[in-house]
Amino acid sequence: MKVKLSIHPVFIIFAVILGYLGYFSLLFFYVLTLVLHECAHAFVAQKLGYKLNHITLMPYGAAVSGQDCFFSKTDEIKVALAGPILNLFISVFGCALWWIEPVTYAYTSEFVYSNWVVGIVNLLPIFPLDGGRILHAILCKKYSSKQAIDTVRKVGIILSSLLIVGFLITTIYVPNYTMLVFGGFVFISSVVQDKASYYSSIDFLENKQIKLRSGIKIKEIAVTKDMPLYRLFSYLSRDELTNFCVLSADFSVIANISEIQLKDWLRVYPANTTLDSIITK
Repeated sequence: MKVKLSIHPVFIIFAVILGYLGYFSLLFFYVLTLVLHECAHAFVAQKLGYKLNHITLMPYGAAVSGQDCFFSKTDEIKVALAGPILNLFISVFGCALWWIEPVTYAYTSEFVYSNWVVGIVNLLPIFPLDGGRILHAILCKKYSSKQAIDTVRKVGIILSSLLIVGFLITTIYVPNYTMLVFGGFVFISSVVQDKASYYSSIDFLENKQIKLRSGIKIKEIAVTKDMPLYRLFSYLSRDELTNFCVLSADFSVIANISEIQLKDWLRVYPANTTLDSIITK
């Protein structure tokens, strides 16, 4: 599995400031933890047949992306869980190592601690963390993507409010600014749509409108009526417009579906909804 690593310019500035303040070793271990976390996502995604091969180090953490991925909700849960599970496994292994060889504590404590924090924090049910992706995927099995997103965002707003209230309480004694910063991050992430998150539908049409001026290929895919929406999405590409022809068992045409119509359906229906349940309505 080949993974491309890139660094956001603001992250470089952030790293220089932390290094200047004397936190270089802690920064190193957190970066290593985040890269391992995202590699776990990419590894499981590859095993399931998807491509997540680009990791970007951001000021607030790391993000993994790929080529036109739209997971089934079951696979999305598996991929999202992979990162936190690896981090927690490393934490448990590190603690066991301390018990066997106590001298290793001095060399591994920051690495084990960073894995524990990253693993636990990422399980919180808020966007853009893995817990938010997992909750979103579970809700999408019963509700539309929009309803699921709205629910996860409400959870994030409630959690951010609790964190900010918690910060205000700590000001009575010793202010806990970590709660304030994290609460602000959770609130912003819950209100602003995370367009870079890999579970979201990729808006291919925006780029295709530009390419249309010089001509763009149209491809047609024949599918059966029991095909779920997320499977159709996997046929889309950035460089072509896709139309779907729904055929019966005797190859007669039941319906034709455009890429625009598919995009609209994904906003209304759960991703595992089959075509026949929509067409017959």
